[in-house]
Amino acid sequence: MTTGEKIFWGNARSVLRDIDMQHLDLAHGAAVEIVRWCLVVHGRPTHHRQSFLEQESPGLLAYLEKLASSGDAAGWRALRDRVQLHAELLRETSMQPCARPWLAAIWHTLPELAAIGQGILDDLEEPRRVADFEAAPVSPDADASSGGGDDEGSAGNSGTAGTTAKPKPSPPLALPVVSVALTETEKKVLGLDKRGSDVEADKDVTPDAKREGPDGSDGPGGMKGGPR
Repeated sequence: MTTGEKIFWGNARSVLRDIDMQHLDLAHGAAVEIVRWCLVVHGRPTHHRQSFLEQESPGLLAYLEKLASSGDAAGWRALRDRVQLHAELLRETSMQPCARPWLAAIWHTLPELAAIGQGILDDLEEPRRVADFEAAPVSPDADASSGGGDDEGSAGNSGTAGTTAKPKPSPPLALPVVSVALTETEKKVLGLDKRGSDVEADKDVTPDAKREGPDGSDGPGGMKGGPR
C-alpha cells in the first residue's frame, strides 16, 4: 500500500470515528471524506478518490464530476444546501450525536447524490431508483428446468439437484434506495433540464418536416416530391 493509500484509508477511518459509526465499512468513511474534500476545493475527485468511486459508486462520481465541470458555483451551493438540510434534521431530532455533525449529515446525503449521479449517467430528467437497474431474481428451479427436458440437458445438470446459488455479499458502499426531487438550479447546473427541452422541440416538428430532405425530396424510404 502506497503512502497516498494509507492516508486515504486513514482519513476514512477518522471519519467513521468522528461520526461515531465505526461499525460501518471503511468505504462509507471514504465516500464522506471525498464529498467533504470536493466541497472544500470545488473540484472533482482525483487520484485515490477517483479510483475508489469508479469501483464503489459510479453514480456519486458522475455527480461530483458534473458539478466540477459545470464551473457554476450554484451547483456546489446546492450540494451544501442538501447537506445542511440533513444537518438541521439531525440537530432538531437529536439524532446521531457525534464529534462532527457535518460529516454525519454528508453521510445521510450520500444516497441522494448517488441517485442524482445515476440519473446523469442514464441521461434522464429525473433520477431512477437503484431497484430499476437490478436484474430480476431468477428462481432456483429455472436452472433445473433449462435444457428443454432433453437427455443432454439433464446429464449436464446431474449432481446439482437441491443446490442453491450462494447469495452475493453486499458491496462495501451499500446505499439505501431513495427518491430524489431536484431543484430547478440543480437541473440547470447538472444539465438534466436539456433533455426535456429537446423532447418538446422535437414535438414541434411535423412528420412532413422530418421526412423532407434538403433538396425538397422525402427522406429515406419516401418518394421524391414533384411531378414524375
